[in-house]
Amino acid sequence: MRVVICFVLTVSLSVLTISCGGDSGGTESATPAEFNSPATASQATAPVAISGRILFTRAGGKFLDETIFMAEADGTGERKLTDPGYACCPRLSPDGSRVLLMTDDQPQGQPLTGATLVLGRTDLERLTLKDPTLNLVPQAWSPDGMRIAFEGWDDADPSRTGVYTARFPGGGDLVRLTSTVGGHDIPSDWSPDGTQLVFYRAKPEPDWDIGGSLWLVNADGTNGRRIETPGVAPSWWARWSPDGTNILFATGRTQGDGAIWTVDADGTRLTRIFQDADGRFPITPSWSPDGRLIMFGLDPSSDEFQHPANGIYVINADGTGLTLVIGGSDFKRRIEWSR
Repeated sequence: MRVVICFVLTVSLSVLTISCGGDSGGTESATPAEFNSPATASQATAPVAISGRILFTRAGGKFLDETIFMAEADGTGERKLTDPGYACCPRLSPDGSRVLLMTDDQPQGQPLTGATLVLGRTDLERLTLKDPTLNLVPQAWSPDGMRIAFEGWDDADPSRTGVYTARFPGGGDLVRLTSTVGGHDIPSDWSPDGTQLVFYRAKPEPDWDIGGSLWLVNADGTNGRRIETPGVAPSWWARWSPDGTNILFATGRTQGDGAIWTVDADGTRLTRIFQDADGRFPITPSWSPDGRLIMFGLDPSSDEFQHPANGIYVINADGTGLTLVIGGSDFKRRIEWSR
């Protein structure tokens, strides 16, 4: 059986070298051959007012295993939602009432599945399985909250591996969207209009987190196509902008130069949004609900599997105004931002 390890994936970087000099952020369009000069620190402006609330995970220290937290988007009012270990793949429902997640207490002899946690309660509601052999790891809500996208695979039948969606609640109307051989397709996010999904196509095990790529597929499973990111190795974590115009992602784990990127929703116009002046490595970026800001973890090194002490930061959508939101001596990632 495949071991679920919270889906932080590594991808390989191609020949292109990214040079940022002493910049602290800024937007630049990428081509296969070169980059324009980013904004300098002196050009940076402070972010606009931060509002809403965030979901994120902590690990390290007393939270040795990842634990889900919620806070105001400015970092105040932090509260713990789960015990350590109930932290894989947390996603807040569109109506803000519950958290989708994986648990570490899967029933013996049954396929893997996830659960939801209703905010304000402590008991989990396990998702209903309709297929007796298909593992379904939940990864994303549809915009209306009526469907969930899953990473699916059958331990006895590798041909069943792919992205699936099913109704919530109840788990009915299971629909297969993609097929892949050897690796795994991991859904990252649904487009705001509900017509498409962005997903990460991982390489085969044991190095499934190296050399993957981002893809788009229609919500009915048609028109699957790769997003070309020449010279950039993407992370598995991708998020659609609130207006549906582009997709946000970070450079993959262990690559030499970490950055935050966008690509248009049609898979064109790759643009580098931010690269840290001090060489730190951004991870798991998410949009503010109005699309004006981006929040992410900023690591001292490129290997988030090591869970280094880091901070949660925010920038303007153009890459300027880097501002610390939550610091501390533990590891934080998987930010989800809602109203």
